[in-house]
Amino acid sequence: MQEIKLWNIQDDNVVQIKKEHLDYESRLEKWLIEDISILSSNLAVIGTQVVTSFGKKIDILAINSIGELIILELKRDKTYREVIAQTLDYATWIKDLSYEDLNNILNKYGKSEYKDIGDLFTASFNKEVDDIDFNSDHKMLIVGSEIDDSTIRIIDYLSNEPYSVNINAVNFNYLKDDNGQEYLAQSFIKPEVNITEESRSKKRKRAKSIIASLFEQDKLQVGQKVYLKPAIDQGHRKDNVCAEIVSKNQNCLKRKDKEELYSFSKLRRILTDELELEDVKKFWGFGVRYDWITESGKNLSDLLEE
Repeated sequence: MQEIKLWNIQDDNVVQIKKEHLDYESRLEKWLIEDISILSSNLAVIGTQVVTSFGKKIDILAINSIGELIILELKRDKTYREVIAQTLDYATWIKDLSYEDLNNILNKYGKSEYKDIGDLFTASFNKEVDDIDFNSDHKMLIVGSEIDDSTIRIIDYLSNEPYSVNINAVNFNYLKDDNGQEYLAQSFIKPEVNITEESRSKKRKRAKSIIASLFEQDKLQVGQKVYLKPAIDQGHRKDNVCAEIVSKNQNCLKRKDKEELYSFSKLRRILTDELELEDVKKFWGFGVRYDWITESGKNLSDLLEE
């Protein structure tokens, strides 16, 4: 990795800013927690010093704008080979975390005002969670300084075909001028966009959404009515939790006497709040498979399997 140099322009003269040692333990982790945008504007912190099932602590666990989890591990006093191995070990644990597990981590290790991972996601990225499959994949990011050639070779080897491991490293340089002004510069081994773009492995596995598939197979049709089953099970009248399919677009549902159009996921969240439904994971995207039923009582998952 090429060394980053910085100059300050003073009265048409350039003065080089000196590189200094940065105490990661006391400063960098604090900066990352307080403002994760110094890494990327498309990240939100779920929790810090997250204890795994085998007793080790993940420095920072974050989520990106497509619902993938990001492990951030600081080098501290470890060698880069040690921190790579440790990060891979953490990945074996987070790959199976459920929506409920993420909520537990958020509430136990997070500092956010939000208590639900869906609320944190929507507030952080200003986007609805329709069709967001939380933790469908994960990425690993090692944070350090003066990343050596050996580390770069290992990360290149793991991240390229045929392995396509979602691992990257970011180098932070700390600089200070003669007036005591401090500067922080960062550079990634792989392009920073890799943190937030859909991973190659996920693209290979991605299928059409269940709603798009049902429309394509004519198993859902315009004019058909659907009902929110958890509301019916909890004693609400069918006509109060009914919606009509009015198009084959994402926002395809219309409620009686209302002009707004909704997606299956959005209307489920609205009804869950309005009716104060219990035990409904309103931000769980795949819940539409089981929570919406047709007039004959079949849920969407059953329709897909016919």
